[in-house]
Amino acid sequence: MERIDLTNESLIDTKATSSKGNQQKWLVNGNWYKADHMGYEGLCEVVVSRLLHKSNIQDFVTYSPILITFDGKDIPGCFSKNFKAKNESIVTLEHLSKQWLANSFAKELVRYLEPEDKIRHTVEFVEKVTGLKDVGKYLTTMLALDAFFLNEDRHTNNIAFILNDDTGEYRYCPYFDFGLSLLADTTGDYPLTENTYDLIGKVKAKPFDADFDIQLEAAEALYGSQVHFTFTKADIDNALNEVAEYYPKSTIERARDILYHQRNKYQYLF
Repeated sequence: MERIDLTNESLIDTKATSSKGNQQKWLVNGNWYKADHMGYEGLCEVVVSRLLHKSNIQDFVTYSPILITFDGKDIPGCFSKNFKAKNESIVTLEHLSKQWLANSFAKELVRYLEPEDKIRHTVEFVEKVTGLKDVGKYLTTMLALDAFFLNEDRHTNNIAFILNDDTGEYRYCPYFDFGLSLLADTTGDYPLTENTYDLIGKVKAKPFDADFDIQLEAAEALYGSQVHFTFTKADIDNALNEVAEYYPKSTIERARDILYHQRNKYQYLF
């Protein structure tokens, strides 16, 4: 089990980048460390990144498990390399909207009834203000990953792009921040004592529709299917084995049940 003592390190203020509050985060020696806040976010980050290695997706953040000592407590979590250079800034969709439209993008989306129109508007806006190409494919990939892994945290502050502060050019963020996936919020919405499959049906998607499949189907109708997975049930087991010493058996088994279930549901992605 890997450990790190962050007692004397300063917390990073993330200004509620999660819709469910601030997770404790630190940037130390070029690594981002994140402590579990509502359940087993670290497990999700590690397992999702391991499974993405068995996919057609090239640019994503790789996480590893770690036990963090802070404020007199040992907290499971994860860490990753900082993917942003010193002369770069992360700019969220919400920030872009306030800068260019003087309005929250969440409020912008309310103007449209259909998910297709919301997605199309988002793509056109982002391409116009950033100069990026194929934003539709990028978002469709994101929505497919969110649907498969049941990521409930894709609000407009959690879609972001990277700005080169020197040149003014934008590039895509690698796919990251899947901590609130796989029913990770055990202290709130998804207690371990409740039936896993009942809870799966209660997870709400963001930001274009509350139903994962509706917003994914809308995006794929516009920009085509973008994701192809190659991982097997054995690969799922191997990913979970890597975090097994950090989490109770009941947590590992729940995550396994969810991933097996989602793999059966989304067979067209394999």
